[in-house]
Amino acid sequence: MVFAPGESMVVAAGFLAGRGVLPVWPSATAAIIATTLGSYLAWWLGDRYGHPLVIRYGRYIGITAPRWEKAHQFFNRFGPVVVAGGRFIVPLRQLQGYVAGSAEMRFRSFALWSSLGAIMWVICWGGIAFWLADQMPIGH
Repeated sequence: MVFAPGESMVVAAGFLAGRGVLPVWPSATAAIIATTLGSYLAWWLGDRYGHPLVIRYGRYIGITAPRWEKAHQFFNRFGPVVVAGGRFIVPLRQLQGYVAGSAEMRFRSFALWSSLGAIMWVICWGGIAFWLADQMPIGH
């Protein structure tokens, strides 16, 4: 799994789009697709390997069966909020797909909320950078 510096990439693209160097909509679309596909891959890995790994090795990092059950119940209850809102919280953004897959969140629900979170995240970070690029004076 490659951990790309998402904020840096989106902020740089937003700034460059604000300066007219990159096209706005293709840049935003590419960022949304990349972050969404990355979370889908993380969900798949969590779904495929996460639960067995947590059961087998969780005790070494303090994840007991009762704690795992609590986390599972929490994610079943608040999963959509965690997935969409978690985009704005480091390191939850990087781990949410793995956790959602491991907690057996249905992919359809994960995909919806992850995509919505990705759209909000890119618009927020890229939009702020775009706006700041427009506010900065051009040096000569």
